[in-house]
Amino acid sequence: MHPEYGGQAAFDKVIPCPASGCLLDSIRGKQVFLQTFENFNPLPGTEKAFKAARALAYGEAKFIWLLIYGRPGCGKTHISNAIITVVRGRGLDVKMILAADLFSMLRTAMETHQTDNLLRRFKDIFFLAIDDYGVEYGSDWESAKFDELMTSRYATGKPTVLITNKELSDLPPRIQSRFQEAAIARAVLNSAPDYRVANRKGR
Repeated sequence: MHPEYGGQAAFDKVIPCPASGCLLDSIRGKQVFLQTFENFNPLPGTEKAFKAARALAYGEAKFIWLLIYGRPGCGKTHISNAIITVVRGRGLDVKMILAADLFSMLRTAMETHQTDNLLRRFKDIFFLAIDDYGVEYGSDWESAKFDELMTSRYATGKPTVLITNKELSDLPPRIQSRFQEAAIARAVLNSAPDYRVANRKGR
């Protein structure tokens, strides 16, 4: 990790998140622990996403923002879970959340007037991964709050991973531009076929 973005010395402790929808609620059983780089099945089309994810997870990348996009079932979530496992193993403050859960939490926070506190938590997390972005965009207000979160993380140089089934061109312009800024970000297409279909054909 480049020193200007902070390093392990500054973030040497994993802090569990008690909020609904954070890592412990989004691992779907033990999936996040079971899906690693070592047991990932590298179908054709996954090479670039796998290489970029592994470099970021181990602090070897020249970028700190990573967008992985591609069709459903192509292994994006497995790669994201592998990132989280490695980053946690390095002792860094890391969280993973589904986009739908994040928007649900924003709606609840609005009702209880806790929006600022919720956003502050996610702004302060050192390494954040958001899965299935694009399934739930939310209302204009929720989208604006999501943009506020991403703007803060961008400005403070915190590592951020975004996983989506959407085409890059279908994402909001500000998301596109940030993940295409070569100095700190990469947008990588995972063009692999649906693993479930590939597995059925292989039987």
